[in-house]
Amino acid sequence: MVSVAVLLGAVALLVGRSLWRQHQQDIARKTLEFLPGVSQHIRDFHRVKMRDGKKVWEISAQDAQYFQEDNLVVVRNATMELYLRDGRVVGLKGDEARIILDAKEIDRVELSGAIQVTASEYVIRTERATYEQGRNLISAPGVVEISGRGLQLRGDRMEVQVATERVSLFDNVSMQVQPQAFKQGERYGSL
Repeated sequence: MVSVAVLLGAVALLVGRSLWRQHQQDIARKTLEFLPGVSQHIRDFHRVKMRDGKKVWEISAQDAQYFQEDNLVVVRNATMELYLRDGRVVGLKGDEARIILDAKEIDRVELSGAIQVTASEYVIRTERATYEQGRNLISAPGVVEISGRGLQLRGDRMEVQVATERVSLFDNVSMQVQPQAFKQGERYGSL
């Protein structure tokens, strides 16, 4: 009898402790939702824009905070994909993104921290980048490194015209081409 009572007491203690921890986690989660100036706090943020039945862009993130007064969404571990008319996809990733809204539309996305832009077979890396919806332009004001099959580029500033995937590097540009990576007569590729 004593053993059964001790076992039941131990089970009750473990269940009580587990429920208390769960309660504390719920309180912590709810406190994040009521941060000053934050209108909404969203986990597993995901938003897609469709036009004529096709995706135009898609944004997903681990965590998002919506500031209604500023028309601003701040997301962590952000990924954005821009879908081109010909079916190709330009991807942007970063540690944090500030999405500036114009009504319900994206006006601008400012990414920071370990930015990676993927276009065709090339990868562009930088620490800060901005996507401007109106100009359909990705720009990076700092050091930019581009790598891909047979090509390594570096510059201190970059602009990418999203629709044409045309990349322009400015200031202190250096390039290494490895011709053996290409077949005879093949172009060095386009971003």
